Amino acid sequence: MPRVADKLIETLKLEIYKGVLKPGDQLEESILADRFGVSRTPIREAVRSLVDFGLLETKSRKGAFVRVASAKELINLFEVAAELEALACRLAAERLTDETSREIKNSFLECEEAASAHDIPRYAAGNLRFHAAIRVASENSWLEKELSEIEVRINPYRSMPYKMHNRLAKSIEEHREIKEAILEANNQKAANLMRDHIMLQGQRVPLLLRNTN
Repeated sequence: MPRVADKLIETLKLEIYKGVLKPGDQLEESILADRFGVSRTPIREAVRSLVDFGLLETKSRKGAFVRVASAKELINLFEVAAELEALACRLAAERLTDETSREIKNSFLECEEAASAHDIPRYAAGNLRFHAAIRVASENSWLEKELSEIEVRINPYRSMPYKMHNRLAKSIEEHREIKEAILEANNQKAANLMRDHIMLQGQRVPLLLRNTN
């Protein structure tokens, strides 16, 4: 059976990934212990592991906080994500099955409906589903694993550009072009479109982050 600390690590990672815990949020041991019904020992162990992973940071006499990435770090992460996501798109276009094709279409429809309603939280969830569907369609477990690790780090910042004027409408059009290129088995076009899509986010997020500080 998984240890208590391991379960806590996965739960907290998921909450950071989904934006429930946002960059800069404080994690208080007593509150976490009460919430999960455990002692402070596994809480401290989980926090240490997430500090080592780079998702949390500790401040003297203040405790643990969700780490705020620097602009340079975010640019570097988005650069890596862009290349790996592009590779996933290329492989997906080459290895598409009826099942993975259906999930890409359905996840796109979820994004499209959310964009029409200008529902940013729903669009953000649909966006995660869309990108996950492409990773699964790549049929490369190592690539899926690497992208999942990177996404945990960048996802708290990924929805920031959606608040910009007309960005949601542009994002869904980029998704549409990516989807169509994959379904048409145009592997190089799909890869190039995805690379541009991710890099555009990577250029905007650090600027938005500076403007909010």
